[in-house]
Amino acid sequence: MKFIINKEALVGCLQNVISPSATKQQTTTLNSILINTINNGIKITSTDLDITIISTCPANIITSGEVAIPTKRFSSIIRELPPKEIEIEKSKNNLLIKCEKIEFKMNTIEAEDFPRAQESKTASLIKIDPQALKEMITLTSFCVGFEDVNYVLNGILFEITENNINLVATDGKRLAFIEKTLPVNQPEVKEKLSFVLPIKAVNELHKLIKDREDEIYLSIEENKIGFDLKNTQFIARPTEGEFPNYKQYLPEESKDKLTINRKSLLFALRRASLLSTSDHQGVKIELKKNNLIFSKNTPQLGEAREEVQAQYGGAHFEIGFNPNYLTDVLKNLEDEEVVVSFFGADKPAVLKKEKYTYLVLPLKL
Repeated sequence: MKFIINKEALVGCLQNVISPSATKQQTTTLNSILINTINNGIKITSTDLDITIISTCPANIITSGEVAIPTKRFSSIIRELPPKEIEIEKSKNNLLIKCEKIEFKMNTIEAEDFPRAQESKTASLIKIDPQALKEMITLTSFCVGFEDVNYVLNGILFEITENNINLVATDGKRLAFIEKTLPVNQPEVKEKLSFVLPIKAVNELHKLIKDREDEIYLSIEENKIGFDLKNTQFIARPTEGEFPNYKQYLPEESKDKLTINRKSLLFALRRASLLSTSDHQGVKIELKKNNLIFSKNTPQLGEAREEVQAQYGGAHFEIGFNPNYLTDVLKNLEDEEVVVSFFGADKPAVLKKEKYTYLVLPLKL
């Protein structure tokens, strides 16, 4: 195997695939990438067996072949080379890397031992706007139950119907639901499709789509979810298990609605939480006509109190929250004002905007 490739093109390709093998794995093979020559380019594959990323980039192929090489060492070498063309050649058990007057020789790994990923052979099912999906992930991923023993809560539920895509996440104490309309000219979706994507896979997908403008394509096969990003393929195993029936937890409308400047609410909660400890997390909010009173009392630290103006004409009562559960959503929204509905001191509060619902349970004070 021998090819010549532009340094920047190779760096970009490596950046796409590096994450699954960047975390220290149990075997040398899973700490490596597989490089294959293809027509007019190369294909680089990285996997941890749960997530596989395959990326292609153009190259001048002199002789075809494949090689497996340690990820971190190879990518570190490539990054430090000057921005010129690089000649890469496999010679027996070595990989020769040449750039101008610079030469490296690396030991290779048996390519035959590298896990072979089956790329999706079915037609892409769903066309998705990557920026819409990025927003959906941003507004749900912080609700995932990272420490929950129910593994299905360690991911985000994807639901696809004829015209819409929904994402749902919950850790049992809060829940986020968001709905978006799919781009036009979709293949027919005859029945609802759903799967739970583990949070690790969600985070890797978010990295790949964050700056992307072109539409991506989703394919769903048995025990395999694929996202086609043109020159990059993202493949992940869904989480097994049944996601809770989240719809039963979404309340009807409430008359007790609070309208408040988002940043005013965010900063007041942050200031009150400065006196929080693991044993005293709750911040008390007193709802009064057209204003809120935030207070925090931690015996070993002290007290805090702040009054904030808002539009509120509902019942007068006090309610407590873990402030992090509210600041998590507020810092990810971009709206100038937010609307929060209340149903009583012992019932969840609900923040709603168009096609987005965030529900959070109160704390006992």
